[in-house]
Amino acid sequence: MASARGTVAARVPETDEGLQGDELALKYDEMQRHIRDNGWLQEKVDDILTARIDSGEVLELGCGPGYLGLEWLKQAQRSARLVGLDISPAMLRRASANAREYGVTGRCAYECGTVLALPFEDDRFDHAISAASLHEWADPVAALSEMHRVLKPGGRYVLSDLRRDVDRTTFQFMKANIAADMRPGFRTSIRSSYLKSEVEEILQGTVLATAVVTEVQMGIVVTGRKEAP
Repeated sequence: MASARGTVAARVPETDEGLQGDELALKYDEMQRHIRDNGWLQEKVDDILTARIDSGEVLELGCGPGYLGLEWLKQAQRSARLVGLDISPAMLRRASANAREYGVTGRCAYECGTVLALPFEDDRFDHAISAASLHEWADPVAALSEMHRVLKPGGRYVLSDLRRDVDRTTFQFMKANIAADMRPGFRTSIRSSYLKSEVEEILQGTVLATAVVTEVQMGIVVTGRKEAP
């Protein structure tokens, strides 16, 4: 299978500590803002809306500076609410500042925590979303099981991420639109991302075995819902 480097190398796990510190958070925020301003985030928002996630209380896993959830919130029903979770306090400070800029502080909240032990009660959220975070989870089976735990029965989820076998043209396009000092981290993220088949294998070890994994140009999308007991 072709990839950015001609063959698909073995996965190299990335740190599960997130981007810590205000300087890195600011650089990542600038990158994500550039992606948003060029309209490249809209496809992910469309995937969420197409999955009929447009209302209720929604959990965003690994929210970073918050742009995915904030763009979704802007296009969702006025009654929709968002809770963003990230392991990095610096990222959460950026997300809170961005929420103020969007004028939606009354509709969202941010909490620091790990996806491996979500600080929420069972059956709390109507839906869950995530982008560019799955490859960072040290134990994806545990994280996905935790997401399932905090979803209400019938709750839907849309998780998108990079994939390691992205074609060379797409890889070069993505790299060209990232600041030079962020490109090493981008390459690391590509190397640590999953193939479609690997995600399907991970899902077989969880209560989300019925999820659908789809390849898109820049990555993969995992969609499904929590079955009622």
